[in-house]
Order: sequence, then C-alpha cells, then structure tokens
Amino acid sequence: MDKKNYINYKVAFMSPVEQVINQLKSRGRKNAHILSILQLDWPVSEIIIEKLIGYISDGISANDEPVIYSIIEEALDRYSKFVFHDNKEKYEDPARISAFVESIITETSRALEVQIVDGCGYSWSVDSGEPFSQWISTHTGELSIKPQPHEDEISLRSFLYELITSENVRTVLRRTNYEESVVAGRLAFSH
Repeated sequence: MDKKNYINYKVAFMSPVEQVINQLKSRGRKNAHILSILQLDWPVSEIIIEKLIGYISDGISANDEPVIYSIIEEALDRYSKFVFHDNKEKYEDPARISAFVESIITETSRALEVQIVDGCGYSWSVDSGEPFSQWISTHTGELSIKPQPHEDEISLRSFLYELITSENVRTVLRRTNYEESVVAGRLAFSH
C-alpha cells in the first residue's frame, strides 16, 4: 500500500451520504463494480461506509479532493485484492470484510493526521468523538488546518473500529480471530 501525501487541506460544505456514494460510483467503473460486489457480499458494508461518511463527511479536502473518496477507494481496492487474488480463489468472507474494515481505519488515520482550528482556537480532529459536520455547524468563520500526528494510534484505531462496525461485524471478526489484527492494523494474508 503506497503512502499517500495528504497536503493542501481545506474545508467545504457537506453532501448527503447518498451523494457521496453516488460520486464514488461515478469516479470509475472499478469503484462501482467493487462497491456492488462488496454490498452483495456484505450488505452491512453500506452501513460501515455511511457511518464513516457521517462522521468525517466530504467536507475535508486534501489536494482539492475530499479525503473521504480516497479513504473509501483505498478500502475498495484492498477488498478487491481479497476477491480477485492471483490464485483465482476468493478469501473466506470474514477475511474479506476484515481487509475492508482495516483499510478504512488505516486510511482514515493516515488521511486525517490534522487538527482543524476555528478563529477562537477550538479544534476538531478525527479522535475528538464528534462528527465533523456537527462540529463545523457551531464553529463558523475562518478555519485553519494544521498537521497533527495522532498521540495514541491504537486508541484511535479502536475508536474508529467501534464507530464504523456493528455488533454483528464485531462478533464475526472476534469469532474468526480477525478483530485484534484489524484494530491493531496487523492484518496479514499470504496468497
């Protein structure tokens, strides 16, 4: 997985969840194809995506593009590698959803190593526990965005895991011994 450079951040108005998903599909046939396979394979994946969009929105951009798109596209790409890998066999269901969830968490952590600060000095970061759309609705005016490494990566990953997954997904990952690896970012498979 290439390490992307997230620079030149800015904040924009939010789009509804459906609009973000439709935009993702329109960004390429591969996105639309993998998204439809994922939703057929794991219908709960749509809720995972909706929860992520609801939390960080499409209002935070890097390089003039909402980071939500690259986060989800990275996860779709990783998922596709678990569906169409070199041996021509799919990984088992829990492995595929594990790869998707882990990639969402990893890319969200990577993309949002920033702090968004309003003119009064109040700030939002991905580990704040408050959806960005809610925070920005009460913090009008000029905003600045500063790089800020995460102080506790494991706590952030745990928070994101709890935020985006349902109890059913957590139970499946726990029963199949994927949960700890997903939360820690240590999911490894051989082809």
